[in-house]
Amino acid sequence: MNRGGLFLLMLSVAIAITITWLNSSWITFKDFQITKNDKKIDYYLSDFTILNTQADGQMRYFITAQHLVHQQSTGSSEIFKPLLQARDNNGTMVSLQSDKADQNKNGVIQLLGDVSVVKNDARPEENFELLTRDLVYNPNQKTLSSKSKVEFTSSQGKLEGVGFSSKLDEQALRIHSNVHTQFNPAK
Repeated sequence: MNRGGLFLLMLSVAIAITITWLNSSWITFKDFQITKNDKKIDYYLSDFTILNTQADGQMRYFITAQHLVHQQSTGSSEIFKPLLQARDNNGTMVSLQSDKADQNKNGVIQLLGDVSVVKNDARPEENFELLTRDLVYNPNQKTLSSKSKVEFTSSQGKLEGVGFSSKLDEQALRIHSNVHTQFNPAK
């Protein structure tokens, strides 16, 4: 084989290697493009209010927040600075507030970080404040729950423990463990 043929063979191999390298680089560049399975925002709300109702028109919950980002692929929403209001069995509003919340496609809302639940009734003996972290609110079943430390304060006294569950329709609070209580004397 003469030198010209050898040079042409070496040049062909170098060109083939370069093209292969460019092709593999292009494939990795395509990874940065959005595919159907990636998170894709289909709507964004800012300084909004939403009223969620049941089929019969009764209020399920009312939410006011700074921002909401809805992901198309998962059907879930990220909510920033939410203030939720729901009714208990007496029709009194109970307010839930946190810095952030996630709502899945089934409507279950997980309030993240420090969470405050407050009931302000016309009757002071019915008022309470509950402080916890990472609370789960299911508006369809009207349940509240958390696995974190909980502090419940009312006119009757103070309860502390770890983990709780409650139904807004029952006006019952079940603290799961490490329960400490302090009752105020009757007047």
